[in-house]
Amino acid sequence: MAKKKSRVRLVDTTFRDAQQSLLGGYLRTEEIVPIAAKMDSIGFAAMEAFGGATFETQLVIHEDPWEFLRKLNKATPNTPIQALIRGQNLVSKRNFADDVVELFIKHAAKNGVDVFRVFDPLNDLRNMEASIAAALKAKKRVQGALSYAISPAHNLELWGSMAKGLVNMGCHEIVIKDTSGLLSPQATWELVTTLKQVVKVPIDVHSHCSSGMAPMAYMAAVEAGAEVLDVAISPLAWGASQPAAESVVAALEGGEYDTGLDLSKMWDVQHDVEELKRRHIEHLSPVADRVDASILRYHMPGFMLEDIYHQLAAHNAADRLDEVLDEANHVRRDLGYPPLVAPIRQMIAAQAVYNVIGGERYATVTQELKDYLQGLYGRPPVPADHELRRLVLGREEPITIRPADLLEPQVEAARQPKRRAPQSPPRSRPLRRPKPRRLRRSLCPSPPYPTPRQRSSTSRSMARSSRFVSQVRDLRSCRQRVRRRRAQTQPRLGRKPATAPSRPRCRGSSSSCRSSPATS
Repeated sequence: MAKKKSRVRLVDTTFRDAQQSLLGGYLRTEEIVPIAAKMDSIGFAAMEAFGGATFETQLVIHEDPWEFLRKLNKATPNTPIQALIRGQNLVSKRNFADDVVELFIKHAAKNGVDVFRVFDPLNDLRNMEASIAAALKAKKRVQGALSYAISPAHNLELWGSMAKGLVNMGCHEIVIKDTSGLLSPQATWELVTTLKQVVKVPIDVHSHCSSGMAPMAYMAAVEAGAEVLDVAISPLAWGASQPAAESVVAALEGGEYDTGLDLSKMWDVQHDVEELKRRHIEHLSPVADRVDASILRYHMPGFMLEDIYHQLAAHNAADRLDEVLDEANHVRRDLGYPPLVAPIRQMIAAQAVYNVIGGERYATVTQELKDYLQGLYGRPPVPADHELRRLVLGREEPITIRPADLLEPQVEAARQPKRRAPQSPPRSRPLRRPKPRRLRRSLCPSPPYPTPRQRSSTSRSMARSSRFVSQVRDLRSCRQRVRRRRAQTQPRLGRKPATAPSRPRCRGSSSSCRSSPATS
């Protein structure tokens, strides 16, 4: 009996989000490409393997991300390659000018990216405009991602409004991006149902298993009408990663939401990924490779909890963990309830530690927090606390325009060859008035003092010797005597000679000259 037409599509994240969450992104090109070639026949809707933090990690381990992309594209002709783009940040943690964003997207599309998933840490749609427009210009599929968060500011009306804005920009799909693993089954069902009523594009649910709720949230999502789920091959699934592809396929097989994928094609790939994980066991984070129910208590991702713990350990204050976790929620409220997505979560964690360790709230403020309050990260869900803004910024008002509008075009300036500063010619020493040689010989001590050429060629050991030091000392005294003798024999320029007697000076030795009182 033939299987029903596939209704739920699966996106594989093994070589991007999964390996980034569990192994830090340290897999290399020669390790990924052969396994990806085997996965090409499974039938995933896309393979997310480019962008995000893995781009930076590839540069750190001296890998070429673009060469990796070209090889991956050649090895997977049947599976679209998906990239994660941080809006105006691209694959970094700072804003780039619009011309850089357009060039990066164009180059990524040319080298093999078929689907661009674009998000912003603050869900500021203005920071996503340039990336979405560039991907559409390259004639590629675009997904607009909403960073899921729990707060009084995040309600169904806000989510629906942002989804509608992304569709109006041209997005082909909407992604619910839950990086913290906070999506409960009930919240998932309500959110997907609302989005299906507001927009008429497919809904993709992306969650992490950090809290243990992701598989149940996935089931609620498909029942509410979600068409796409993000998964990973089981050795690099679970924990801080996504649910296992094999488990999701088996759970939905034969029912109304059958994926249509053949499990038998996954076992060989599963074995290869398991070997890959063992090979990189030193990169496996013990905190990420497990379920941490504390996430449900503090509403924080596991990586943020780990970051706070390490910062406190550096200050020998691990016993103040509960205080810092409570303070982190207060800091997030003061900042306008931003989603706890990188790099915002790192900024909040650092500020919470400073507030507790310092004994006074916001006595020490990070530069990232100042930039955030100035509006350089974008617009938060609700305005930041007015008193905090006044304390940090004083009378300075935050910007209201799109942060990237403050940037000048950067591509042409980067293409200009760096000109070396012209080397200035060696300084010529000013000509000195030669000293009378006869006078120098008569005044200088014996042996003669070292000349400038001799001094420049003298080795360091000779410079330290007492003989050389004494010669230099004699040279200085010699020069002083020369100056005194010259001052006595040659009157200085511009100074009148002393007044002489009116009568001629006597050159004789007569007694009259010696006895005359009218001399000097």
